[in-house]
Amino acid sequence: MPRTHFKSSLIVILLLSFFFILSCSTTEERRSGSPSKLLREAKRYIKKKDPEKAKESIQLIMEDFPDSKERVSGLMLLADVHYNEEEFEESKFHYQKFTELYPAHRFVDRAHFYKAMSNFKLSDLASRDLTPVNSALDGFRNFINDFPKSTYKAQAQKRVQQCLDILAQNIFEIGKFYFRTGSYQSAIIRLKSLMLEYPTHSYVAEAEFLLAESYFHEQNFNKARDHYKIVLQKHSRTEFAKQARLKLRELRKL
Repeated sequence: MPRTHFKSSLIVILLLSFFFILSCSTTEERRSGSPSKLLREAKRYIKKKDPEKAKESIQLIMEDFPDSKERVSGLMLLADVHYNEEEFEESKFHYQKFTELYPAHRFVDRAHFYKAMSNFKLSDLASRDLTPVNSALDGFRNFINDFPKSTYKAQAQKRVQQCLDILAQNIFEIGKFYFRTGSYQSAIIRLKSLMLEYPTHSYVAEAEFLLAESYFHEQNFNKARDHYKIVLQKHSRTEFAKQARLKLRELRKL
């Protein structure tokens, strides 16, 4: 019985040793690859639509070859992999890291641009939290100032306008909500804020009309009349001009 127990223990020890040696050899085999080989491997995995293995290969470059030139390319590539996988918090982190480690690199403008793009993409996931939109807006504006000759400038300018549209629409929708629920004073504050901050926005015509309507419901007829007239003067070709004209006729009877 003791001999049987001894044999069983010996078999277990031998098996554990075998697996330990096998895992070590596998790790060493991967670690022994050159950084250029690992980078090529990562790109090959990306083409094969295997982002997880691509990340692993890049991570080996980060850890085992911190002073290699491939680490620079690898960091940008790692950020791109996360971005393409819609992992925007991670991509933002790695683009930011690139700008901090390599501020003079010839592609640093790309890192700044896609860091802002990561924030912009996060705004699609944040229905009420406008922090990513504001961060993206600041990022794009800073990018335009810092890299006026960048090939990404036109895209950044377009994204600035999109960020402004999102922020303007948010104020407008809140104003409309207050109007629909009869909170006319709150609606007035929001709608006036919209027209002050975004005077050329596409919602301004409707906002002006709703502002006039809010004053009308508050029985501030002089203010209502002023804003109905503004609708006619500035937005005469919109659907709200006809409604404003009818309201002005109604006010003459009061």
